[in-house]
Amino acid sequence: MEREVYPIDITSQKDKLEKICKRMEISKAEAIRDSIDFYHEYARGIEVIELRAVSKEQAEKEILEYIKEKGKAWTDEIADDLRIDIVLVDEILKGLAEKGVVE
Repeated sequence: MEREVYPIDITSQKDKLEKICKRMEISKAEAIRDSIDFYHEYARGIEVIELRAVSKEQAEKEILEYIKEKGKAWTDEIADDLRIDIVLVDEILKGLAEKGVVE
């Protein structure tokens, strides 16, 4: 395996890195490698959702249908499942709550 070395400036993170190394009793190189492993695993779990372009009226109709089917749902759940921008979903839900349609 070819060895790769990346010259990076970690001046702003130096104190944090030293605290990590001291507390965990590991080398700086090991701490950096472990951080890369951590973020690699984290990134594997991230799902990219392509949002659909829908009108506010269409989004409201879909949200009401979704809630009717599911009973209860969180804002982020609705946004993810319907692939609608979370800001729009939140805005619609607030409006529906003001009208007493949803809690």
